[in-house]
Amino acid sequence: MGTTVDEVAYGHYEADECGSLNEWLHAAPNATPAQGATGVLVSLGDLADREPRALTDGEVLDLGGKRVRWLDTPHVPHGWDAGLLHEESTGTLLCGDLFTLLGDDHPATTDGDIVTAAIEADDAMGFTVRHAGTAPTLERLAALEPTTLGLMHGPAFTGDGAAALRELAAHYEPTAG
Repeated sequence: MGTTVDEVAYGHYEADECGSLNEWLHAAPNATPAQGATGVLVSLGDLADREPRALTDGEVLDLGGKRVRWLDTPHVPHGWDAGLLHEESTGTLLCGDLFTLLGDDHPATTDGDIVTAAIEADDAMGFTVRHAGTAPTLERLAALEPTTLGLMHGPAFTGDGAAALRELAAHYEPTAG
């Protein structure tokens, strides 16, 4: 018996996040495109070749032994449609553009410092929206106590993901950074 794909989701609207969405939907003809309510309203409803599903903050998708929770994270790191996925059984937070590391000379996984390089990348490129909700959103993610941070632009971090998120949150406190 083969595996089917029920949903195809992404964190926020950018070509590197969802540019191949319709190709995935073509490959998975029974799948529903999914994203947070804001993303469906402002982008996915126009982008997708089929009707999308709006995920609510905290909604869990049961993937048959894996539980993926959608988390609204508006403007963190950027885009008002931003959201992340947390796979609860493995403690993996799929971070999208959080902890972006520049360059492509990274190992597949690391347990080293990812915060310093992420701050340097953000300082160089200015892609994180700094607002009153930035640090609290990162603290909310830290409360999940992830043991793996799946970085889109960098290695997968294994270790104390909560500490890394709290350190990043401290950088974005209104009086810091």
